[in-house]
Amino acid sequence: QVERHDHHRQSTFAIGKAWDATQWSSVFRQLIASGFLTVDIAAYGGLQLTAAARPVLRGEQAVWLRRDVQVAKHKRGTRSAKPTPTGVQDDGLWPALKAKRMELAREQGVPPYVIFHDSTLVEMMSLQPRTLDEMARVSGIGQAKLARYGDAFLKVFEDAVNRV
Repeated sequence: QVERHDHHRQSTFAIGKAWDATQWSSVFRQLIASGFLTVDIAAYGGLQLTAAARPVLRGEQAVWLRRDVQVAKHKRGTRSAKPTPTGVQDDGLWPALKAKRMELAREQGVPPYVIFHDSTLVEMMSLQPRTLDEMARVSGIGQAKLARYGDAFLKVFEDAVNRV
């Protein structure tokens, strides 16, 4: 189609090939928001120039668009380790609790926060429960999580006491 209609001979042919789809989407969004383009729902979402675009096409009016900031994506596993929460006695307990949470999360194929949020682990560290009844007082631990994970986390506390 391009060659049949001699589009490839136009001076503007392929002028935007250096931009990726994300950049072009940004341009289209901004032109729509500025009123130079409309979305033609009847034409399955095609774009249509508006009357406001005429002076732009003639070079009588300039259009200023912002360039979207490219956000660098973090690769998995490159995050730095979070420090122990402030105001909590550590004694190696924080990494042990997080390791147990990660172990259980991997076994179940869920994110670690599904097991317990950090805030729950912090409260566990401050209360240092020795029984399931004591652990039940920790915010974020209901009966289901207590039954499912209580013994495993009590073992972490027991091991910490035996290490000291």
